[in-house]
Amino acid sequence: MDKWMKNNNFNKILALVFGIILWTIVHVDTEPTNQTTVNTQTKIIENVKIEQTGLDEEKYVYSFDAESVRLEVSGKNSDLNFKFSDDYKVTLDLSDVEPGDTTLPLNYTLPKGVKFESMDPSEVNVHVELRNTRTFPVTLITSGAPAEGYKLGTAVINPADVEVTLPASELSKVTTVQGTIELDGENETFTEKRMRLAAYDSSGNEISGAVIEPATVAVELPITLPYKTLPLDVSFTGQLPGSLVLSRVTPEMDTVTVYGSEEALAGLSSYDAVLDLSTVQSAGTQQVKLELAPPEGIAKIEPTAMNVSVSAAEIAERTMDNIPIKLEGVASGLTAVVTDPAAKAISLTLAGAPTLLDQLDQDNISVVADVGGLSAGVHQVSLQISMPRFISMVNSSQPKIVTIDLQAPATPAATVSPDTGIAPTPEPSSEAVSGGETSVEPTHSPEPSGTATPEPAEDVPESSSTPAGSGNTTNTGGNGGT
Repeated sequence: MDKWMKNNNFNKILALVFGIILWTIVHVDTEPTNQTTVNTQTKIIENVKIEQTGLDEEKYVYSFDAESVRLEVSGKNSDLNFKFSDDYKVTLDLSDVEPGDTTLPLNYTLPKGVKFESMDPSEVNVHVELRNTRTFPVTLITSGAPAEGYKLGTAVINPADVEVTLPASELSKVTTVQGTIELDGENETFTEKRMRLAAYDSSGNEISGAVIEPATVAVELPITLPYKTLPLDVSFTGQLPGSLVLSRVTPEMDTVTVYGSEEALAGLSSYDAVLDLSTVQSAGTQQVKLELAPPEGIAKIEPTAMNVSVSAAEIAERTMDNIPIKLEGVASGLTAVVTDPAAKAISLTLAGAPTLLDQLDQDNISVVADVGGLSAGVHQVSLQISMPRFISMVNSSQPKIVTIDLQAPATPAATVSPDTGIAPTPEPSSEAVSGGETSVEPTHSPEPSGTATPEPAEDVPESSSTPAGSGNTTNTGGNGGT
């Protein structure tokens, strides 16, 4: 063998044989082009989503007449069957589109080794609009109901207004932006931190695609029993020490709110808080805490307590003269005259805090003689005296009596007619007779008569319409802010 290997001709022949073998191997492996053609096949890719690029979505809104396409591709079996659908891309370039309608071609991207055959549709009609924004108030609607007997208060929505962005053609349809709260027997304030909002048209249909900013709002919906706000009156119990008198009582609030049934609330017109005067120890101003309890039949009251500023001072006296007496209740056809006292005025000695006494004048005091229901004649009438709160009358237990003369109008004497000898009846006056000066015009006969015209009644002081109390008490009523 070594002999052959050392032979140069033998080596040349051997090299030629190996070359022929190698050439045959190479050409036999690459020759069968018909086999590649046989393995190529087509495939249909359904519902390939169209992706848009290049549009400024903060400025524009778009729509087109197709959302996906049908792709037909071809390739070797291994390339077609081992590629995911997501590897097939169809895009729509909107970077140069202006508002309006236009038709644009679709672009595609295929996996490696896959050949494009067809696409349906290959182009789409595009509508582009500018986005518009408007501000709308948020409306709250409720479904369901609170607990029996409870009522819904006014909701607090934060923020109260939101912005809605839509194409101009859609934005004009928006009438309300609202959220919904579902109630199921709640008996206390309902709180929702993220209530979702939606835009609706005039028919109550939700408008899809509306961009609402913010998309949710916070809501606080009061749920309470029926309630009523009442004025606060402060009354008193106990006594002030020594010779102290009240000069001012001022609660920090002048109203309270009570909660209960409609029937219980209907019978309330004010709330009376009681202040114990024995808690006031000295002259000056101090704060007193009042506990407020709900009236009978009322579930709760707000506030349940409040501070009251109470001012007290050493008692002083002041005499006021020439306070006019006012007449009330004079019957029609009668004239009232105060005959005693002749001055038709009285003097009163009053007691109270010095600062209050210094502020008094005749306009602050009402002295009334009520003659309602009395007939003509002379009557003794008790005066009704009213004065500001915290002012009292010295010797108030002694009634003030005045004498009132109620006079009927004088009737003129009748004259005899010369023709008939019968005295005619005077024509009655068409005007009612008041408490002022009264005169009656006599009937004239053809001949002189001895009938005299009645004397006019004395002037009567102007009557007051101010309500008055009893004759032996002083009215110190008023609210707690006096």
